[in-house]
Amino acid sequence: MNYEPLIERDLDAIPTAARAYLASHDAEELWIAVTRFAVLAYAPSQHAKRAVMACRAAVEVRDDMGSAWPDLLIACARYAAQSRPPWSEPPILDPPEAASGELAELQRAIAARDRLHGERWLSARLADAEGPLSELAHGDALLLLDTALALLPRLGEKGRFALLRMPLAELMAEPFTGETEGSLEELIEQAVAEGGSPEAVQPVFVAIARLAQQGAPRGEACRRLDVYPLARDYAQTLIAHAYARRLPSEQARALLDAVHHNLEQGENFAEWSFA
Repeated sequence: MNYEPLIERDLDAIPTAARAYLASHDAEELWIAVTRFAVLAYAPSQHAKRAVMACRAAVEVRDDMGSAWPDLLIACARYAAQSRPPWSEPPILDPPEAASGELAELQRAIAARDRLHGERWLSARLADAEGPLSELAHGDALLLLDTALALLPRLGEKGRFALLRMPLAELMAEPFTGETEGSLEELIEQAVAEGGSPEAVQPVFVAIARLAQQGAPRGEACRRLDVYPLARDYAQTLIAHAYARRLPSEQARALLDAVHHNLEQGENFAEWSFA
């Protein structure tokens, strides 16, 4: 796919570029191209990390979208382009020189918020970094780890460093202040009470991601998802449709009703993107 419109954040040109790509490639290849861009454009900002999560969610709701799936991929491409900071660094494709790889070294890097040292730790532990990262991940770091591990089989081992660099960066973005307490049922009830606001839904996503680590079964879709401008709600409606498949039907409907209410009535966060 021609990445120039995405790099330049030319949102009007992205649909044309995507459809030109689809003339000679299938939709799965378009998804891979868009997802790779989102991963390489990742930065520890709310929109950028949600753009990657949106790409992961898009492939999980593929069967629900039918012929509209390519349009959803175009929405993901537009969101990834909007989310890339104009001042962002060139993508890091290769791991740096390896450090010792000890867990204590990673903990020291996190405490010092030393991203470069953390990436050297990751370089040393690239083959088995999932375990140590799972022990330490919380909040958005856990969401990005869950996303990275879901994308890895589809994007291939060559993308391992770029994928695992995302949760690592989240661990160093800000100090850990604890996760929202309460059962998943209580967190969903709180999200419903707060009208599906992103602040209330994020702890629900984290709780579901923890269930996914335990091998929670996948269910069926229980509400229609239409393509929409993903920056409007940090892509949370799309992401919720993917995560809701891991919930009992009653909880899934409550969560989806809340996020759809927020999409229709809540604050528009598109103005906070970089487009």
